[in-house]
Amino acid sequence: MLLNSLLKPFVKPLAVLSAFAIAGWSHAAAPTADELDSIFAARGIVYQQDDDGGKGGNPTIEEHATIYEGILLFQQRLNDNNAASLKAVGDLVTAASYDDARDKAETVSGATGYNPGRFNFEGRWKHRSESRTGFTLFASYGQEFAYRSMGYGFGLSQSLNEESTQLSADVQFYDDTVRMIRYDGSKETDEPRDTTSSAFSVTQTLTPVSLINASWVYSEQRGMLATSFNSILLDSGQREFEILPDERIRNTFSVRYKHAIKSDSVQLGASYYKDNWGIMGRALEARYFYHLSDGKLTLEPSYRFYTQSASHYFQQQFQGPRVNPQTDQATRLYQTSDSDLGSFDGHSAGLTLSYFTAGWLTKEPSNYDIGFNIYRRSDELHFYWLTLGWYTKL
Repeated sequence: MLLNSLLKPFVKPLAVLSAFAIAGWSHAAAPTADELDSIFAARGIVYQQDDDGGKGGNPTIEEHATIYEGILLFQQRLNDNNAASLKAVGDLVTAASYDDARDKAETVSGATGYNPGRFNFEGRWKHRSESRTGFTLFASYGQEFAYRSMGYGFGLSQSLNEESTQLSADVQFYDDTVRMIRYDGSKETDEPRDTTSSAFSVTQTLTPVSLINASWVYSEQRGMLATSFNSILLDSGQREFEILPDERIRNTFSVRYKHAIKSDSVQLGASYYKDNWGIMGRALEARYFYHLSDGKLTLEPSYRFYTQSASHYFQQQFQGPRVNPQTDQATRLYQTSDSDLGSFDGHSAGLTLSYFTAGWLTKEPSNYDIGFNIYRRSDELHFYWLTLGWYTKL
């Protein structure tokens, strides 16, 4: 799931993957002289989610998954003040709940879904004036087996105090369609899902060797917010559909501090997350940028700790529907066994190696990187991913 994947999950591991993959790209890639420069970047990711033979996460659900992802980014400077870019993302996915629902759907209801994996295209236009005011427009389209998404948005930025202060604001809208293919292969009428997300950020240079960034991300989602092919287990041994509220409001606050130590640098961060489903999350992270060979070679070890409380609606197993004494009819409650909505702690560690040189694939100086990350959770659901990247000016 890629940041729009975090808001519109396809299979839940992609949300985790995106956060780290995007972070890895932004840190490992060599900076350009200007954000409007013509560039080309490519990234490949191999991702594995391990549920410890069915014991991890929710033991009543198989949660292992394997994902192969490719990302291509091309940006072309149009003139002194404008640039246009195109990003393409493609995934091949094997996930237990996903595969089971797809196979049953083809047999039971003949529903074949949109495609066997996932793809997404995003076009973006950037403008930056002589007064260092920036404006961005973007539009995107993507689809998966049980999901289709159209997005658009804009962003504003301003540099102040001889660029020692950076302000930015972004607004994104997503108009999505959820294909209602259930865990048992049945097919219902497609349902809408709408997402609005706003992000506000300020970066301040504190000294010649240190800076701090603070950000707030606010999002609202409405519509079909449950995963259509997820299910829950009743004490009777029967399964029912996952049911979740049709509104979700999220807030994320984060602070990051970066400090240069001679030719190296260290980055420390903390974040706080809360939503109206009862989840509260906290994270601490640290990165170190160790430069060798006159800055051409960079080693980047990283560590992140995350802890969260469970949603009001999460249980590993449920008793069954509640009976309304006035009508003597069963009342369907909100219910989910998605382990990402449960309570857990997580530790992640990674190492990225990047090399900045000219002459391998292009005459222009390029950045090549390789990284490996491990994320282990207290609910015995573990994640591993390998990344390969290439970034060059054109």
